[in-house]
Amino acid sequence: MRISTKLTLSLTSIGLLIFIGYGLYHLSIEKRDLARNISLQTKLLGKSLQIAVENAMRDKQLTDITELLQGLEQIEPALKVRIYDENGKAFPDAIGNSYASDFQERLHAALKDDQDDQFFYPEEDPEYITLLLPLQNAQGERLGVLVFVRVLHEMRRDLDVTRRNLATSTIAFIVIAAPLCTLICLIYIGWPLQRLSDGMKQIRDGNFSPLPLIPKGHKFRLSRQAAQLSFINHQDEIGVLLKTFNIMAAELANARQKLKEEAQSRRQVQAALQEADKLITIGQLSAGLAHEIGSPLQILKGRADYLLLCAGQPEEIIRHARILASQTERITRIVQQLLEFTRRRPPHFTRIDLREPVNAVLNLLKYEAHKKQVELSYEAVTDLPPILTDSDGIQQIILNLVTNALAATGAGGRIVVAVEPCPAHSKTAEAIQLTVRDDGCGMSEETLKHLFDPFFTTRQEQGGVGLGLAVARSIVTAHHGSIKAESALGQGSTFTIILPVENPGHGLG
Repeated sequence: MRISTKLTLSLTSIGLLIFIGYGLYHLSIEKRDLARNISLQTKLLGKSLQIAVENAMRDKQLTDITELLQGLEQIEPALKVRIYDENGKAFPDAIGNSYASDFQERLHAALKDDQDDQFFYPEEDPEYITLLLPLQNAQGERLGVLVFVRVLHEMRRDLDVTRRNLATSTIAFIVIAAPLCTLICLIYIGWPLQRLSDGMKQIRDGNFSPLPLIPKGHKFRLSRQAAQLSFINHQDEIGVLLKTFNIMAAELANARQKLKEEAQSRRQVQAALQEADKLITIGQLSAGLAHEIGSPLQILKGRADYLLLCAGQPEEIIRHARILASQTERITRIVQQLLEFTRRRPPHFTRIDLREPVNAVLNLLKYEAHKKQVELSYEAVTDLPPILTDSDGIQQIILNLVTNALAATGAGGRIVVAVEPCPAHSKTAEAIQLTVRDDGCGMSEETLKHLFDPFFTTRQEQGGVGLGLAVARSIVTAHHGSIKAESALGQGSTFTIILPVENPGHGLG
């Protein structure tokens, strides 16, 4: 059941209970007032007749009493007045048997009492009011009892009218209040919540556009101006929720765009680094190949040239010598082309804030750290001097070191990257120290000995080729800096890089 329907039923039920309760209370008040007024009227009439009848009975004027009683019954047919003497005989006649037997018994019991008595019959929903007044002579002797029995048609009719009005008002309240409550709940709760639901579905589908605040497709329609007032200008919790949701959607859209851009940048950097690793590997192979086959190629070429210079050689030997010389030169050119293709570009030194390239790489690796549930922290001193360095080379170093740290650190671990003045030069700030520290699995002493050797790796199964740290050391060396590693099994590893603020190999530019 929708919340607007629940609120409509709840509000209508509460209003109906209050309305019916007030109506019943009003009905009871009216019933009490009518009973009190009728009782008072009956007593006033009874006291007047009591005096008149007592005087007539003293004067023995029974005819006058009969005419008086008959005249009263003609004026008020619903009123029955009888006189009972001390022997219980009725005058002018007895109360008829048209009354209920319980009423007859109640009346006979009251006649035995000499006191004034008044009662309603029945008590809950009375049809009659009965008044009994004792008749006495001047000496106080009992002469009889004056009995009034009045049918309460008028009182019952007024109460029936009140009940019908209460029922009519209740039905009218339901007919009017239920649609109004429904419309109000839809305007202030149902439609806004539906908008929020639609907005969540849009976000789930990748659509972060702001929510339209005007409801669409509902049975109850408002004018555009009224809808705008009800959804945009009100400052209740629902209105604030709608505005906050739109702000959240906009922030999510911006965050998603930034993530896309960062992911694209990360993919580009990773692709470039993978390509660089491939080129480095090919370069290492080419260098080794050139070194290993250089001497044999020179010997072969020398022998072929010697044969070509020797006179009187058979034509077949001369032809083979030319082929050997030509193919030897071809192999030499291929190896030279490989060396030229994979030769690392010279560093491009510029004066920069060392914190910027480090922070750029860490921003790219935050996602990987979050995915592995590893805390990646960055600590940098704010007043570092600019350093003459190759920004791309620094990023390559940080990427290789932090990637290795992520591979060695399990879930719940921590990696700290720090940039600070070198402790040995803290007063003059002639060098800056860059530290990458993790609390991962650590390394053995044997591994530390060959850590920076090309093609040495402990992660063959994960696809490692053992060139990352070798490349990092070559870049640090190009900066005239130093790099060292400290580690122990089960206690993590720490890599410390010291870079001079002024590169000795370059001028101040």
